[in-house]
Amino acid sequence: MSEKVMKFTEVKNFTQDLIDWQKKLGRHDLPWQKNRTAYRVWLSEIMLQQTQVSTVLNRYDEFLKIFPSIQCLASATVDEVLAQWSGMGYYTRARNLHRCAQIVMTKYDGVFPSDPKTLKSLPGIGRSTAAAIAVFSYGKRAAILDGNVKRVLARIWGFDQDLSKALHANQLWTHAESLLPHKKSDLIAYTQGLMDFGATHCTQYQPACIDPQNGSCPFKKSCLAHLTERVNQIPLKVKKVKVEKIDMTWWVMIHEDQVLLEKRPQKGIWAGLWCFPESQERPKEPCQTMTAFKHVLTHRQMTIKPIKAHLKKRGFIKENQQWFSLDDLDGLGLPKPMSLFLRNLNLIRDDE
Repeated sequence: MSEKVMKFTEVKNFTQDLIDWQKKLGRHDLPWQKNRTAYRVWLSEIMLQQTQVSTVLNRYDEFLKIFPSIQCLASATVDEVLAQWSGMGYYTRARNLHRCAQIVMTKYDGVFPSDPKTLKSLPGIGRSTAAAIAVFSYGKRAAILDGNVKRVLARIWGFDQDLSKALHANQLWTHAESLLPHKKSDLIAYTQGLMDFGATHCTQYQPACIDPQNGSCPFKKSCLAHLTERVNQIPLKVKKVKVEKIDMTWWVMIHEDQVLLEKRPQKGIWAGLWCFPESQERPKEPCQTMTAFKHVLTHRQMTIKPIKAHLKKRGFIKENQQWFSLDDLDGLGLPKPMSLFLRNLNLIRDDE
């Protein structure tokens, strides 16, 4: 059986109406909208992948203070970058950010290329991110299609196919490109409008057409998902990935005012970050089993069981392990639950 090919009906004035909406009701004061450079736009786009705007708002300026230019970012160590990224998750983004900065410095003399296809060849930059950088930094005519935009276009045109399949995703990409304004001056407002409308009005749950508290939808009379009462069914929800349950032991080894940490493998959970060892030879000193706690990742539910021991002297450590003073931990890339745990960790001996 051949796959269904979607025929997109015309929605009159969609592009211009969205531009007008963005200029009047869209977001205009986000920090990365000011002094738009390719570096600032790129950084915001990478941060906004898989992370809510509210979180990025709290971290964007902090990151720029440490790495105000691509030269500063490229010359930093990956551990320094991971330390500033700590708490935002999806740490592959931070490693790709570092690699990308180094490539732009060595291959493009510190200047991001303006061509979307060239941008897409850089680490961590996909098709939609490349388009956003090209539009906002260089005024290039390119279409974005992130999660918010897919939802907006799929709902308005009633596109109910599985977007995890390349055929259907490509159909929507082609349609997104056909909607681009021809005037260069409109490109930024239109592209920003798609992002804003998906993030604030055409939200995944309780969009404006269902919950008026989220605003008024200017496309209510033309949106096929709304007209056919399929707003909650579009985009098509693919089968959810099964959540993996993981039991993890943390060996919290303390000597005087230092803790033993282990650099995790470059693949897997918290790849490349520093963490407590998960397997360790049991010390001679008494061990205290601490209260277990849970940490939930996108597809994993972790139960972490810390075991604390105050050592009288340091023993043999593995190649990927190192002793750190508590004062030095802020400069390390640590998983979020590690950072929270360390803040509450009592380094004083229990019997003192």
